[in-house]
Amino acid sequence: MIRDFKNRRLDTFNPIRAYIHILFSLKGVVVLFRFIGIVLLKFFLLQYFEKIHIYRIPVKSVDHELDTKVPFREELTMLYLDFINYWIRPLSMMIKKFGHRKGVGLSVEYLNRIVTTYNEAYKVYSRNLTTTVRPKPQTKAVKNIQRVDPHYCCVPSLHIAIIVLTISFYKMLLNREDFSEDERKNWYDEIYSHGIKISESVLYMKQHSVNCIPAAIFMMTVTFPDIMNRELAEKMICDLFKNEDDVAEENKNEIRRYIQNFYNRMMDECTIPEQWSQVVLDWLRTYVPYDPKY
Repeated sequence: MIRDFKNRRLDTFNPIRAYIHILFSLKGVVVLFRFIGIVLLKFFLLQYFEKIHIYRIPVKSVDHELDTKVPFREELTMLYLDFINYWIRPLSMMIKKFGHRKGVGLSVEYLNRIVTTYNEAYKVYSRNLTTTVRPKPQTKAVKNIQRVDPHYCCVPSLHIAIIVLTISFYKMLLNREDFSEDERKNWYDEIYSHGIKISESVLYMKQHSVNCIPAAIFMMTVTFPDIMNRELAEKMICDLFKNEDDVAEENKNEIRRYIQNFYNRMMDECTIPEQWSQVVLDWLRTYVPYDPKY
């Protein structure tokens, strides 16, 4: 039986349900552990091994002057960290709506794509790590983030990449599967608007530069052309800071214009999609970072 949740928000679905159901499915547990292994080896351990000098991958700063146009807002810590539950809650929704078998099957479809996302980002990380200058924090939460995060995987931003994946995947899935019109509209609007807010938080929290955003959107466009395209990329970029009033309008426009132009340039330079990472690496080799002096 397919359940109707037209009046229920996605943020009311418990992420723990997704873990439980996926762990009790052979296909689910295989892809879940594959994902966890890749995150550990190709993201966390990669950075820690660099920090303690086991790896000696070049590390480059990618700060830009436009980063200083966005205020440091430590109160957005929970929003910034919510990007994990952001993509897990819809998995719980699918399991609740379609039942264990089909719900887990759809979850595996998403998880396979997120595994690909981490593998693709590693093509850049394994050859050139990147970082940014972060202001000295005042709150315990941000101090803890900066303490445990080596901060070497900025370009492309996996925060942004996962948001792009979630928005584009559910844009496709909500139309493909048996959802009501109310569910399609309400849930896509929620996924999209919350994704934009989390995207803004990476700049507010100074965890990423404006350079990290277009690189991630570019990576996702060439990696998943069946669900992601330039039209959706442009819309997401145009909606950044649209509803925020603590960034001057002229600065908003300059930030969005810079991200759009950078994205367009990389897309135009990428003649072979499978070699997208070389476009980013070539840019990194010649980029001259800005010193924000926080």
